[in-house]
Amino acid sequence: MLSTLNVSQTGLNAAKIAVENVSNNIANESTPGYKKRVVQLSELSQMDSQFTGRGVNASGAYRITSQYMYDKLISENTKSNYYDKLSNMLSNVESIFAETTDSGLSADLDRYYQAVENLRTNPNSQIYKTTLENQGSIVVESLQNLYTSIEKQQQTEKKELGANVNDVNSILKEIGSLNEKIEKFGETNDLLDKRDQLELQLSNYADISVIKDSGYYELTLGGQTAISNNTNIRTLNVVEENSLQKDKFNYTKFNDLTKVTDVFDPLKYNSDGTPRTNAIDANDIVTYKLNNEFEVSVTMGESLTADWDNDSSTADTTQVIDLTNLTRALVFKINANSDMKDSITAYNGDYRVDANGNKLTDNNQDNFLRIESNFGGVSNQFDGRISIEKRDNTDSTIVDSREIIYKNDSESATAETKVYVAINDKEIPIKSGSLKAQVENLSSDSSNNKYQVYLDKLNSFAQTLADVSNKYIQTGTNSYIYGEAATNESLGVINSTGLFNGSNIKTLKFNKDLVSDLTQNKLDYLATIQWKNDLSFDGKGQNITSSNKSSLGEFFRDLKVNVSSDKEGVDFSKTTQLNVTMSIKSTYDQLTKVDKDEEMLNLIKFQAAYTANAKMITVIDEMLQTLLGLKR
Repeated sequence: MLSTLNVSQTGLNAAKIAVENVSNNIANESTPGYKKRVVQLSELSQMDSQFTGRGVNASGAYRITSQYMYDKLISENTKSNYYDKLSNMLSNVESIFAETTDSGLSADLDRYYQAVENLRTNPNSQIYKTTLENQGSIVVESLQNLYTSIEKQQQTEKKELGANVNDVNSILKEIGSLNEKIEKFGETNDLLDKRDQLELQLSNYADISVIKDSGYYELTLGGQTAISNNTNIRTLNVVEENSLQKDKFNYTKFNDLTKVTDVFDPLKYNSDGTPRTNAIDANDIVTYKLNNEFEVSVTMGESLTADWDNDSSTADTTQVIDLTNLTRALVFKINANSDMKDSITAYNGDYRVDANGNKLTDNNQDNFLRIESNFGGVSNQFDGRISIEKRDNTDSTIVDSREIIYKNDSESATAETKVYVAINDKEIPIKSGSLKAQVENLSSDSSNNKYQVYLDKLNSFAQTLADVSNKYIQTGTNSYIYGEAATNESLGVINSTGLFNGSNIKTLKFNKDLVSDLTQNKLDYLATIQWKNDLSFDGKGQNITSSNKSSLGEFFRDLKVNVSSDKEGVDFSKTTQLNVTMSIKSTYDQLTKVDKDEEMLNLIKFQAAYTANAKMITVIDEMLQTLLGLKR
């Protein structure tokens, strides 16, 4: 009888603990990260050879969880946040390109074309001239507004990236603090719930992996260890690296990649190595042009006083320009030009750096022309080319031919801005999450940088607009060679409107003062540009072999379509990934979250058990009272 009383007593205590656990579950139903508790009930072990039980033991409440499902949820949540951030970024860009019938670049471009047509009908009208001056300036302003708006979005994301990295460091620190408490007080349900919640929050930013094994905790972020040995925390930081643009004007002679020589070798030899019959000689003019705006020229046969050996300790000497010193002459003139020297520096071939950081070249002979930006990053990009105008040896007014030389694309280097997240200055190869979306759209070398794609296309638009609006050669009544780059390698009389110049958005200018100088012939040419649907946007003039051809208006419309298409594609991926994540979360929540209906059933069950055990104790008490009464 007494053993039965003990069984009932343990049952009563176990039911009491179970009811309290149910109440705790219901109370914490909406607590973030809370996982439902289940009371561990077990039979008390036997202490002798009796067959009757000793009762039930409620050893405590444990969390309901699944490490496999939890890891899958973290992984898919990271991917969802990547697409969510990317969609948000593209949404902002899409709003930048939003236009109405009367506003936006397309409308401004149409009004500019109409202003050209109006002035063409009456070249002496001051009203039409003023209108063209205004509309040309508005086109430039609209283009630059689009460009700077995208740049501002990049800067906003860059600031947010820094804030997000600070948030990540804060979460890592908090996890480390929880691990300290776990080491001190042991693993409690509340501490484990909080740590899981922080891990899930951390997965919004980047892909993470966690190892939990017998008191050992390690968390990796992007494959790099962020927390080791439970409490050893490594903080993240944002790194920006800006590289210089390096243009090499050299020539690979006779298809031998190991023998790179001066860019002017083609002016001396044919591709088979035989001397060229029309080699550059007296009166010929070699010009380097920067950003389709500034230029320096060297005339073969002219005398030039310069520091030919690049040794400031010796006096300058005078030499006559020929093919033996042409490259050094260009280097000297480029570096002495006030419009160029602040942004670029020219070198006679590759240089070495001495102990003091000075860049030294071998100036005993011409090597090849090397142009570098003075400052790194995509914001300091430039565009340069060499044009050669061959003139008659005796009559310098007679032009025999024109050629143009572009940089060696395979050996030149573009200016880059690389942004990444690092631990101890070592780049973290983040695979997903909001940090991944931000980093890849802030690094110009990333193939997934949508911002840079749109900025480059706007620059191509500006470069082509300036090129074709600047110079032309008329070849027939209504036929022309379009653009300055094309005229620099074609025979004929070069006509200059000077209306636009520049090679990108930032250098693009509309010269309104030259509107008054537009003749009927120039206006007739300008009017044809809007209808020309085979313009090349590859940056090397109007190359008829280019596959990237369209009109100015169509090129811009394609850009807007690309923005919308990118947004639509990302939104589709976002929706698909979100469905996957929600499916896993729903399954995980069914396992770990509090279900009120289930808890109410448990409450009824354990209350009934409590009542039954209480009645059993009452019955035994009455029996004991009866037995004691019989004894008396």
